[in-house]
Amino acid sequence: MFSLRQYLLSAEEPDDLFRTLDKIKFERNSRGELCYSVGNAAVTFRVLIAGERRALRCYFHPSPRLKRIYQTEYLEREFFIHDTPPHGRWVDVVLTRWVEGEELGSVISRAAQAGDKALLASLSKRFDQLGRYLLDAPWAHGDLKPENIILDTEGELQLIDRDAMFLPEMQGELATELGTAAYQHSARTTEDFDATIDDFSVALISTALYALSLDPTLYERFGGRDGLLIDAHHPTADEALQAILACFAHRGEAVRYRIARTLLRRRPGTLPCREWMHLLGKPFAAADGQIPELYFSNEGLWGFRTDDKVVIPPLYDGGYDFTEGVAAVRLAKTWHFINLRGEVVLSCPPCVDVKPFREGRATLYTEQECYEIDIRGQRL
Repeated sequence: MFSLRQYLLSAEEPDDLFRTLDKIKFERNSRGELCYSVGNAAVTFRVLIAGERRALRCYFHPSPRLKRIYQTEYLEREFFIHDTPPHGRWVDVVLTRWVEGEELGSVISRAAQAGDKALLASLSKRFDQLGRYLLDAPWAHGDLKPENIILDTEGELQLIDRDAMFLPEMQGELATELGTAAYQHSARTTEDFDATIDDFSVALISTALYALSLDPTLYERFGGRDGLLIDAHHPTADEALQAILACFAHRGEAVRYRIARTLLRRRPGTLPCREWMHLLGKPFAAADGQIPELYFSNEGLWGFRTDDKVVIPPLYDGGYDFTEGVAAVRLAKTWHFINLRGEVVLSCPPCVDVKPFREGRATLYTEQECYEIDIRGQRL
């Protein structure tokens, strides 16, 4: 077990304190202070080696898995730190590339407070690309959160801090750390350690970031928490998540609604969000001239299919068959009419039930009355 004070003491005068690294220089800010950041497990210094900026990670409680995770970036007995000068010991460190940019959390906060929907939408799109990449990978980051994602100078998202990674060769082992609680499923234990451990974090960040792109004021209302809007430990009672689910249902955003609903699952590792993340921004399959029929899936949801393929995946809580080119579908308590591409063409938020279109008319039911509308939504 090593302390921050020990590392800072050695970093102040590092000459002859490195075993193999030649001419390493610890960078300082305009006030002459060392450039470093401190986490729960390590302190990371910004250093220069042969004119190249690097990140030097020094650990308080070294994990036996670090060598497997970082491989050639893991340097054994590299840095000498003081106990009681002149006594001390050689410790292992990790030397990685330095990613120039800004933490995603800081960018989100600034954009939300400025009401910059365009920037938030761009960040949402970029994170979803990163999320799909992570969900498809045979490994997992293990501590996915906005503070461990850097928006680099090219506008790309880069992962940092791989200390909690799962690698395929670790299958069957227990986790040595569980990641940041605000972005992890509340029921996760050390036994939950496989390629799915990022699923909950991906769903949470994707949901919150997209919701902010629609309504940045959510940040002012719910952004003062440890996580990003959503309370990961009490999702069923979380006002932010309920507001987000209501927003997605009201807009008819079925895929987004389903991804957000995975946060309510009682156990980690059971989140069916991989397929749904891949549906984001993609058109559904063509019906090839056939009129797809409503069908009930084993997940308890409704979708549409022809004889040979699924046209619109099971995403809805209820619905009716296609008539006159549209179908009525329900998300939570909100009814919408969708076309054959799954796009919402008409929304009916106040309705408790609807009837399909016949001869250009559909019937809508509210708590107080029923009435008919035409395909444009005009009341007849």
